[in-house]
Amino acid sequence: MKYEIKPCVEEDEEFIEEKLDEIDHSIVPPEEGTEDEELVFKIMNDQGNIIGGCILEIDSWKIAYLENLWVDEKHRRMGLGTALIREAEKAARKRDCYVMGLGTFSFQARPLYEKHGYKVCGTFRDYPKGQENYILMKRLDQPAKEYVPSKDLSAEFEIRIGDDEDAKYIGKQLREYNSSQAPRLHEYIPLNKKLVDEDGNMIAAIFAGVGTWNEFDFDMIWVDEPYRNQGIGSKLLAETEREAKEHGAYTAEWGVSDWSSGFFRKNGYTVVGTLEDFPKGHCLCLLEKKL
Repeated sequence: MKYEIKPCVEEDEEFIEEKLDEIDHSIVPPEEGTEDEELVFKIMNDQGNIIGGCILEIDSWKIAYLENLWVDEKHRRMGLGTALIREAEKAARKRDCYVMGLGTFSFQARPLYEKHGYKVCGTFRDYPKGQENYILMKRLDQPAKEYVPSKDLSAEFEIRIGDDEDAKYIGKQLREYNSSQAPRLHEYIPLNKKLVDEDGNMIAAIFAGVGTWNEFDFDMIWVDEPYRNQGIGSKLLAETEREAKEHGAYTAEWGVSDWSSGFFRKNGYTVVGTLEDFPKGHCLCLLEKKL
């Protein structure tokens, strides 16, 4: 088979996302009338500055993800993190979400999440170097004892709904904190590429790169149906891994649904944890490979 490797363009990403969504939703249909949603929660001081916040992602399977929870250093251990977690859970339950997932590094807030009933489902070791990345989950459709901090000053502050600019600010503050604990090594290096046939039609593509901590950062891979089971996806993944290693990547870790995990296990990835019933009737497999 003759094909040409070309860099991806912006339109390719949207096209592949739609194709992968079609596959996923053919296996687990989305909840009726639901769409992906993002909610931003923020806490402000008297001067109008954001001193804490988080981002809540909800997908069409009614799975909630707690993203980018951050509290300003001067206001930690005052119950603000707890207040944000409760607000996010409240919003998720209101939207009939049955489970919440999140990730936290060893220098972040694992003990706080565990106090709120989150359980570690998998650990990515030595990422970033010398640290660990924990993936946690909590059922929202089951009764759980509510955590009450010994010192709670959160009632002095109001949690408000934020917007996209607030989300950017919260994300920026969290990245700066993370960088202070594990210095970034370089800017993100994209390695996105696609295969096109003699007529210029895309037959396969991968979106991946080298992250700022020298991790192989994988987003998605797709092969058009007539070309599957011919080794194209494995060759594309291996070539991208080789490039990533040349740029200093030493590890790869991500989560994929159980119906996709066989491809990665065949290509040398190891399951280091699972999030059960995520989505319902299936599991999210946490995969790792040292490059």
